[in-house]
Amino acid sequence: MPFVQSMKSRIANFGVETALNRTLPFAEAPVLNELLPYLKRSVGYVDADVLSVDEARTHEGEQGFSKNIIDSAEPGTPAFEFRNV
Repeated sequence: MPFVQSMKSRIANFGVETALNRTLPFAEAPVLNELLPYLKRSVGYVDADVLSVDEARTHEGEQGFSKNIIDSAEPGTPAFEFRNV
């Protein structure tokens, strides 16, 4: 699991207290949704969605929703998956 490996590395580098502090001082999903128009325009995408991990898991196995990408998302480090439509 990428998250577990990442957490072990953070504990080794920064100590338990810092590594386990997973809160953000802002709501991440609204910020990403505000950025969507800019991102779509900048890279020329027709469509883009921001999904929580729970929402993405409901689509797991469908085209463009891989378990590895979904599992790699964590607070402050969103995961991205791109596909042609």
